[in-house]
Amino acid sequence: MNLRRKRPADSLYMLLDTMCNAFGGIILLAVMVTLLTSKERGSQTETSHDTKEMLHRRLALAQTSLEHSLQLSASLQAKANDDRWRKQVALLATRKELQEALQQTRDAVSQSTRELDTVGAADPAERLKFLNAQLAAAEARKLEQQNSLSAARENSKRLKQRLDSLQQQVAKIISESQRPLRLPKEHETGKRPFYVIVQYGRIYPCRNADLSRNESTITWSSRGESDTASPIKDLGYGPADAAKLQALFNSLPKDLVYLAFCVFEDSFPEFNRAKEIAMTSGLGYGWDPFRNQDGPVSFGPVGHRPKPQ
Repeated sequence: MNLRRKRPADSLYMLLDTMCNAFGGIILLAVMVTLLTSKERGSQTETSHDTKEMLHRRLALAQTSLEHSLQLSASLQAKANDDRWRKQVALLATRKELQEALQQTRDAVSQSTRELDTVGAADPAERLKFLNAQLAAAEARKLEQQNSLSAARENSKRLKQRLDSLQQQVAKIISESQRPLRLPKEHETGKRPFYVIVQYGRIYPCRNADLSRNESTITWSSRGESDTASPIKDLGYGPADAAKLQALFNSLPKDLVYLAFCVFEDSFPEFNRAKEIAMTSGLGYGWDPFRNQDGPVSFGPVGHRPKPQ
C-alpha cells in the first residue's frame, strides 16, 4: 500500500471540542457574574441597614449630650446667680490682679538688684565718670530750658506790646469814625400825641387815620384807669410798607397831633426809618426808649409824654 498518497481525515472533532469549550467558558463567566452581583446586592443591603442603625445611635447619643449640656448650663446659671459664687469669682479676679502686681514688683526688684549688682561690680572711677556725664547732660538740659523760658518771656512781652499798639490803633480808628451828634431840642406844644409803638422790627400806630383806636394790629386790655397795648407780632408796618406808613402820616392833622414813638431796644433801625417818614410828612415827633423786659406799653391819666423835637 502506498502511504504517500493517503489523505488525512476531516478534523470535525477538534472544531466541536473548541465550540464546547467556548460555550462552557461563557456559561462559567455568566455564573460568576451572577454570583458576584448577588453578593454585592447583599452587602449593600447590609451596609444600608447598618447605616440606619448607626444614625439612630448617633441621634440618641446627640440627644443625650444635648440634655446633659442643658442640665449643665442650668446648673452653671444657678451657680452664677448665687452670691457665694459671685464673691468667689470676685476674689479670684482680685487674686489674679494681686498676682500680676506681685509679679511686677518682683520684676522691678529684680531689675533694681541687677542694676545695684552692676553698679557695685563697676569701677568707682568709671562710675564717677558716668555720673559726671549725667550731671553735665542735666545741666545742659536745664540751661536749654532756661533759654526757652527766656525766649518765651521775651515773645510774650513783644506780643503784649503789639497788642497794646493794636488796641491804641483800634481806639484811634473808633474815635475817628465817631461823630458828635447834636440832640434835637425839645419844646412845649399844645398838640396831642399820636402814639406809635416800635417793636418786633415793625411799626404799630395806636390809632388809625381817623384817630380811632387801632385794634387790627394791637391787642388792648384795660386795668383800672389805664389801657395796655400789646402789639401782635408779625403784623404792623414792616420795611416793605413804607408807602402805606407815609400815607398814614400824611393823612394826620399836622396842626393837632405830633408822633410819640415808644421805641423798644430791638427796633431802633425801624424807628429811624419811621422818623425819616415823619419828617418828610412834616410831623413833629418825640420818643421814649423801652426795654424788652419792660412789658407792654400802658396809657393812663397820669404819666409823661415825650416832647416833640
